[in-house]
Amino acid sequence: MLNEVNQKKQFMISAKDVVYDSSNVKHFHVKPFAESRSQEVIEVLQQHVVRISCKIRSEMLSQDTKYSCYLVFKLSEKCRGLHCPVKVRHLRRRKNKEDKNIYFRSPNPWNLHDFNHIPEQREDGWMEVNVWNFSSNHKLQNDYFWVNLKLISYEGTMAGLIVCGVEFRPM
Repeated sequence: MLNEVNQKKQFMISAKDVVYDSSNVKHFHVKPFAESRSQEVIEVLQQHVVRISCKIRSEMLSQDTKYSCYLVFKLSEKCRGLHCPVKVRHLRRRKNKEDKNIYFRSPNPWNLHDFNHIPEQREDGWMEVNVWNFSSNHKLQNDYFWVNLKLISYEGTMAGLIVCGVEFRPM
């Protein structure tokens, strides 16, 4: 879904197109969800690692624009974990860039090191957390911009994480 805000392009890619891996169907549960934009969401089962992978056509991005990438999610009532930070690693990053931590539950203020990566409530009832920032001027391959993120939970699994999709917005 492509929209424009302040004459800059923003869009969302469904969870099935960025998270779901048909070779590992036992790790995810695809389910219909009437409250989501894409009508299908992905519930993560007993996984310590979730990959976000997609390619974006260059015409979907505004020129000379910095973007933020948000994971749009909910936590199921069965979710007992995700109290600790989850590490995000960009697999196509430069070697001098550091991994960052995100939160799926708001941490205690004294445990918080980066206010940019805590979950926020959206108007549509979902939660979102910033997982990555990038520039549309980044090098393209065959007219595509590649997103390849790895989310790693070192303290328990991400069972009960329900992913609606990934939204790209101008900063």
